[in-house]
Amino acid sequence: MMINHSNFTFRPSGGLAGLVLGALVLCFSVPAGLAQDTRRAQATRAELEASLKELDQYIASSGYSGRLRDAKRREAELIRSRLSDGDLQVGDSLDLTVVGEKEYTGKYSIGAGRMLALPGIPDIPLQGVLRSEAQDYLSKELAKYVRNPQVRVRTMIRLSVFGSVGKPGFYQVPADELATDAIMVAGGPAPNADPARAFVRRAGVEIWPREAFQDAIRRGLTLDQLNLRAGDEVVLDPRKRPGGPNIFTIIGGVTGLLGSVYFFTRF
Repeated sequence: MMINHSNFTFRPSGGLAGLVLGALVLCFSVPAGLAQDTRRAQATRAELEASLKELDQYIASSGYSGRLRDAKRREAELIRSRLSDGDLQVGDSLDLTVVGEKEYTGKYSIGAGRMLALPGIPDIPLQGVLRSEAQDYLSKELAKYVRNPQVRVRTMIRLSVFGSVGKPGFYQVPADELATDAIMVAGGPAPNADPARAFVRRAGVEIWPREAFQDAIRRGLTLDQLNLRAGDEVVLDPRKRPGGPNIFTIIGGVTGLLGSVYFFTRF
C-alpha cells in the first residue's frame, strides 16, 4: 500500500499495521491549500526577535479583539523566555555527531544545571543557547579540545503526552518535527478522541489553548515554532481514555480513522 498526500509518500510494510499507520497519516496531514509556515523548523534568534516585535504591535493595537491580543501576549511571553533563558533544559537530549570522534558521538541528556557532560572534557554550559544555535555553539566549545571539529546536532524536547492516546507518558521528540508528531509518538489518537479538545499546558497553565493549537496544527508548526520546552504537556481530549490493546480495538480504530479524514484537518 502506498499513500501520497500533500507531497508525502508513505510505504508501510503491509498488513494490519500498515493499514493503521496509513490511516493515521491521512488523519494528521495538513489539507492541501492551507498555507504552510515558512519559518525555519528551529527559529533563529533574529527570527524570534522579529516575531516578538510583530507580536508587540498586535498587543499594542486597539484594532484587534481582546481575545486575539491575549493570544499574541501568551506567545510573546514564550518568546521572551526563550530569548533570555535559551531553549535547552534539563531532561532534553542532543543527538550529537562529531565526525571522526566516536567518544563524542551519541545521544546525550542535558543534566543538572543545564550542563552537557561529554567524556574526558569539562561540562559544557547550555544556559541561554537556542536550539538553532546549538550546532555552532558546540562546534566552538569542542574546538577547545578537538582540531576543526565537524559537528552535527539534532535537539530533542522531553515532552509529556497525555489524554486519549495509545501510550500516555514522557517522550523525547525532535524539536524540528510537527506538533502532531508528539501525539503519534505516543501511539496516536484513540478512535473516539475529539481533536477540538487538544491543547498544550505548562505548569498547569494552557500556553496553547484548543483553538490556538488547532490553528498551529493547520499551519504545520514545529515544536520549536510553538516555543515548547522540556516539561510541557501535550494533552489530547482528557475526557476519554484509550481502550485496551486488542485486535477489535485496532480494527475499530482503523475503521473510524478511515471514515473520518476530518480528525485534525476539519477545524
